Amino acid sequence: MEDVISRERSDALAKMESYKNEEKRLVIFSDYGLDDACATAYLLNNRDEYDNIDIIPIAGNVHAVTAMNNAKKLLAAAKDDGLILGGVRLVDSVSHYQDCFTLPAIHGEDGMGDVFDDVSASPVPVLEYEEWTKSVAAGYKILSLGPCTMVKRTLADAVNLPSGKIVIMGGCNRVPPNFGKYEFNDGIDHSSFLWTLRRPHVAATLDTCHVPAFNTIGTRREGTRLLDVLMNRCTELAERRGDKANYIYDQIAALALIHPEFFECEEVFLPDLLRFMHELRLKDEYAANGYNLN
Repeated sequence: MEDVISRERSDALAKMESYKNEEKRLVIFSDYGLDDACATAYLLNNRDEYDNIDIIPIAGNVHAVTAMNNAKKLLAAAKDDGLILGGVRLVDSVSHYQDCFTLPAIHGEDGMGDVFDDVSASPVPVLEYEEWTKSVAAGYKILSLGPCTMVKRTLADAVNLPSGKIVIMGGCNRVPPNFGKYEFNDGIDHSSFLWTLRRPHVAATLDTCHVPAFNTIGTRREGTRLLDVLMNRCTELAERRGDKANYIYDQIAALALIHPEFFECEEVFLPDLLRFMHELRLKDEYAANGYNLN
């Protein structure tokens, strides 16, 4: 009897240890603009938190095919920079339709700052989306850096479920939207964004990012590592546009994922958030017709 109890206790401890390891898995949805590249380089610089990182390039700042190519270029540059790519995989989702809206003045002609040469092959394993959804381990965490089209799909398709709160870059709060009526990631696929908010989440909204300490205008990083090159390119393009401030949104969201203690988190009751967004939309529509609602 004692042998049975001992064996059951050992099995339970093994399962607990296995689940603890599984929690060190991160899935990144990234539409590989320049700020996405900064976020990825930052996360690869801080691998202590995650043994496994699955990257799903998606459409948003660029087309899905371009996002996939940009991910390969970025990871090849990361390898050359000496960053550890063990446990990193790419997930190919290009067969699924996803909307995008390119912004060359912000992200360069290739969508990622025109910094890297093309590469012929991925430096990490590549899985088809359907294969990945069947094999992804339980307990993974999600960082969403682009539109939520594929986040919504994955939450429905993946055999196993994520753990903890999804970290989302997107959503307006107290500042004007930067893409039509909404923040960019929100506006590209508004319904999927709202659907994803049903899951427990933390959102790095625009006002999270619009903090003077995050403004890079007038500064340059002195190093020559990958992250230095990418962040400096962000600042260079912003100064070329004549912007008074530059916030590398996705890199700030990655910072919030790795160091949540750096940020204060404000809980918002979802109906209040939806009501605010609805009022914002109405305000835009009335303003377009010449009415002043302030």
